[in-house]
Amino acid sequence: MKRAYHDILLPDGTRHRGPVVVETDDEDRLLSWHLLDGEEPFTEWVGGIYKR
Repeated sequence: MKRAYHDILLPDGTRHRGPVVVETDDEDRLLSWHLLDGEEPFTEWVGGIYKR
């Protein structure tokens, strides 16, 4: 699943300012993330900060 957030806070405490797209598996485990660079198909906008 792909969701877009304003920022991402990584487990090591590093915060990246976005907007960012976070991709997770069916059990909501982080697979990857990248900066949002325009419209992306099949991406849900959530907003806020992604934290795991």
